[in-house]
Amino acid sequence: MTIFIIALLLVVGTIFFFIKAGKIEDKDGNNIPDVIDEKVEKVKEVVEETKSRVKRVKEEVADVVEAVKEAVEQSKDVVDAAKGQNRRGRKPFKK
Repeated sequence: MTIFIIALLLVVGTIFFFIKAGKIEDKDGNNIPDVIDEKVEKVKEVVEETKSRVKRVKEEVADVVEAVKEAVEQSKDVVDAAKGQNRRGRKPFKK
């Protein structure tokens, strides 16, 4: 465990040294290399796009479930018609 902490501190120290020496760019001065900042922004964009897609998929699945329920109800009417029962008329539209 201590070896891991020492190695981590060595890596962080090296990155900090290269930032101060100008070898690694840090335009905003927050001691985080710009390459990492750019990757974090790209990940945030992907997460937002994924969230919006998941929301749209949920809406479509809800529509499909509703349509399947309606189809099941209609199939029951077909069975009743096959048995010779008269139509009961249209059912009121449900929202």
